[in-house]
Amino acid sequence: MCKTILSFSYEMRSEFDRDITRHDFRLMCIPRGSLRQRVLRAVCEVSPYTWLSEDCDGFGNPYVYGAAGDHHRLFHVRVSGQVQTGLADFEEYASENDGLFRFPSPMTVPGPKITHYFGRLRPPDEAGTPLARARFYMEQLHRDFSYRSGVTDTATTAEQALAQGCGVCQDFAHLLTALCRLDGIPARYAAGMLTGEGQTHAWTEVLSGGRWYGLDPTHGRAVDCNYIKLSHGRDCRDCLVNRGLYCNPARETQRIRASVAVLPPA
Repeated sequence: MCKTILSFSYEMRSEFDRDITRHDFRLMCIPRGSLRQRVLRAVCEVSPYTWLSEDCDGFGNPYVYGAAGDHHRLFHVRVSGQVQTGLADFEEYASENDGLFRFPSPMTVPGPKITHYFGRLRPPDEAGTPLARARFYMEQLHRDFSYRSGVTDTATTAEQALAQGCGVCQDFAHLLTALCRLDGIPARYAAGMLTGEGQTHAWTEVLSGGRWYGLDPTHGRAVDCNYIKLSHGRDCRDCLVNRGLYCNPARETQRIRASVAVLPPA
């Protein structure tokens, strides 16, 4: 791994067609520190708000929560900063959540399609470690499943995505997570950002030899210094960037933009 400093920004704009009030929110868009990455700076700007606080969930994911009590039609969030990555090619093992990542979660329950697909996959004899078998599943999935935006959403399960044969990074991650768990490999869903411009990204992390390793089935490669991790959980529902409740039912239009760039050496 090569140590790299990445500059990042995440911006979300939620526009409503009428005034809303009593808006309570929770935002999971701040990078988390680990053996693989160190957060050098992270600034979170929220507008409007009446109060803000910070905490971590049961998986250790940092989040910001608060309230925006005034009447408003625009909710704007921007997080920016710098993260040093490439400190290791794995993350530390935390045994307290191990069991949660061994069994299916709501978005990764294997149905007939996934079960049949898994039954056709035969890792080579030399793929003896969990990581080697997970890499094999990643490569097969990258070959057999197609990337296509606009055909799935956050409610699409791994089984539904495989049935239609295409989806986005969230679906790739759910599918690889489901395949690994069928093989008895603890696997978790990871959300974050990748160098370039666009949306947030998702991948899978597997437990092998007492370490968590990231695998990106969308691109068919291991997670490296170009990735910034925000959170991990059983599936995408544990890693939603924005959760909230508000009064006055309104139609919401949301736009998200993520940007990650490699900073030149000092």
